Amino acid sequence: MERNAIKKHLPALLLLVLCVALVAIGMSTLLGGRVSEVFSDVDYGLDGGSVGSSVPGADRGPVIHDTGRDEPITPGGATRRPEGQPAALKAGEINDNEAFSEYLTYLDNYHSPMSVHLVDVQERYIISVLNDQQQPLYDTSVRVYRGQRQLFAGQTYANGQILFLPGLYGIDVDTRDEKDERYFRVVAERGDSSVETTIDRQRRQQLVELTLEGAKPPAELQLDMLFLLDTTGSMGDELGRIQATIDSIAQRINGFEPRPSIRYGLVAYRDHGSDEAYVTLTYDFIDDLATFQKLLNGLDANGGGDTPEALNEALNQAVEHVSWSDDAVRLIFLVADAGPHIDEPVVQTNANDQYSGEGYIGEARKAIAQGVKIYAIAASNTDTMAEYVFRQLAQQTMGSFIFLTYQSGASGGAPGEYRDDIEAGQQQYTVERLDDLIVQVVERELAQASGL
Repeated sequence: MERNAIKKHLPALLLLVLCVALVAIGMSTLLGGRVSEVFSDVDYGLDGGSVGSSVPGADRGPVIHDTGRDEPITPGGATRRPEGQPAALKAGEINDNEAFSEYLTYLDNYHSPMSVHLVDVQERYIISVLNDQQQPLYDTSVRVYRGQRQLFAGQTYANGQILFLPGLYGIDVDTRDEKDERYFRVVAERGDSSVETTIDRQRRQQLVELTLEGAKPPAELQLDMLFLLDTTGSMGDELGRIQATIDSIAQRINGFEPRPSIRYGLVAYRDHGSDEAYVTLTYDFIDDLATFQKLLNGLDANGGGDTPEALNEALNQAVEHVSWSDDAVRLIFLVADAGPHIDEPVVQTNANDQYSGEGYIGEARKAIAQGVKIYAIAASNTDTMAEYVFRQLAQQTMGSFIFLTYQSGASGGAPGEYRDDIEAGQQQYTVERLDDLIVQVVERELAQASGL
């Protein structure tokens, strides 16, 4: 009887087992794929009040993007390129101005036998310039004075903001309680419109807002995009990826609305030494993509030797020896894996030019003066000294620090994924394909310039 009952119900039992198996497979696939995408509000980690406003969310970190996971990641382990597999360049992004308290901790914990230029950034002022329609006014002149003496001058970035770091200009944070050192005067000017306000340093305020009545943003959306590329022998993968995808990057940017007018610039560099084909190689801005592609494809990764490279000279070329547009969004994408030589007084860059030896900090000040933002992209094998320098350049010009990870598979990643040779601490960050991330950076900059 029992055997007959089993035979009778066997088809139904088999169907039930099959259904359970299918459900299990479906749940596994769902959980292994793209689960969610989380966005937290972006702020600048401000710990003080602003002129006429409050600053909520001061303790929140950077935006978190969960892009899904393509393969298991060892928790706490570095993401390395698998042996024998082609590189799928992927990158994480950290904005040290958005996660400023974490950045200060990083600076405090930095230890390296290699020297860098130390800058006290504890005192900082984000100066934001809008018009009476609440549109950000980029490429607007901002000057800071103590009495009648000018301390600082720069041009606002796409979001209408600029960063004033007194320590970058030799002003000691400890002087802000002294009577004659207590106040800064800030003047913003665009066209015939100007406005000024006063910073009380004792208030420890970090966001300063100014409104220019009747001022208008530039009528045409222009983008100057310069690639500053380390082309020493270790940079073959990164150079090859940019060469292979520059057309795709340009076409995607061309598809943005409103469509920008784009110009492309290029500075390649290696190192000092008679065996190098060049120290720096500079191509001024052009608007013809095909010509730029040929110039880019003409580069190869070769030379180098010792770890420091000719970054000081390359920055000097990128900031001062190309024709940046007026009324434009100006971006430098630095792609490198080594820091600069420190404290070298004079270096020959070519037959007709000498570098004055101001160093990368001096070049950062010049970039700020022209409203040029630096996105520093750390390639594989980047050491701690280079990371420190790259993060300084990005933080001081209000850009981001981007670092490449090597993984097989597509461009997915997960929050918390990190390289153990990058001092990201516990910060979470995006993981994207390098060319995708460049396009996202440009899209974000242009959206800010358009007031979107």
